[in-house]
Formats: sequence, structure tokens, C-alpha cells
Amino acid sequence: MSLLLSIFLTFSCCLEPPQTEVPENGTYLYQVAFAEWDGKTMGDEIIVVLKDGHITLKVSENSNIVWMGLDPSDIIEEGTLRKHQSGQWIISNDEKDVYLEEIGGCTGGPTIVNFENQRIELC
Repeated sequence: MSLLLSIFLTFSCCLEPPQTEVPENGTYLYQVAFAEWDGKTMGDEIIVVLKDGHITLKVSENSNIVWMGLDPSDIIEEGTLRKHQSGQWIISNDEKDVYLEEIGGCTGGPTIVNFENQRIELC
């Protein structure tokens, strides 16, 4: 029995815990994790504005990529922060998004926000 407990504790200590906390209202700079580049940031950043459960993503002045003709401070995406059934935070405009099987990246599903690593996953 102690061997099973030891194995359980070994694996449970190494699993990444689900995200639980949203930062305080404010404006932050996050890295863009590009799904098509295996989540690499390529040094690009994005402005994240959090206010009472609402999130807005804006083009940063220091952005390395051209956002389809958008200017710095233009809005890329916005919506309500919701916790997906997987434990990840998503940008959502529909309450049912929390039950979608595919989220983030290039799936066409809601954008994933990683508060711990300060990253936004985009396609």
C-alpha cells in the first residue's frame, strides 16, 4: 500500500495544477504564444486589459508582427473570461464555450489565456 501511495504522490506533485486565480483588474503585457509554432512566443507581446471578468486584447506598440492592418492599442479580441472544463481560462462570448472539446490555437474555438505564464495563445 505504501508503494502505491508513493507512486501517487510522485505523479501528483509533478502535474501542472489548473489555473485558479485571475489577476486584479488592470492592464498587463503578455507574450503571444503562436499555436502554429508549437506555442513559441517569438518575442511578440500583447496588451491584456482585465476589468470585472471582461478581457480585452490590444495591439502593443512593441508588437513584432502586423495585426492585419491594426494600429497600436487597436482591439484584437474581447469577451468574458470563463473557466473551461479543462481548467484553462478562455475568452468567451457564449456560456456554452466552457463545454467545447476544442479550444485555443488554430481550432476556431475560444482563445486560451494563461495567467501563470502571462501568455495568450493565438493562431
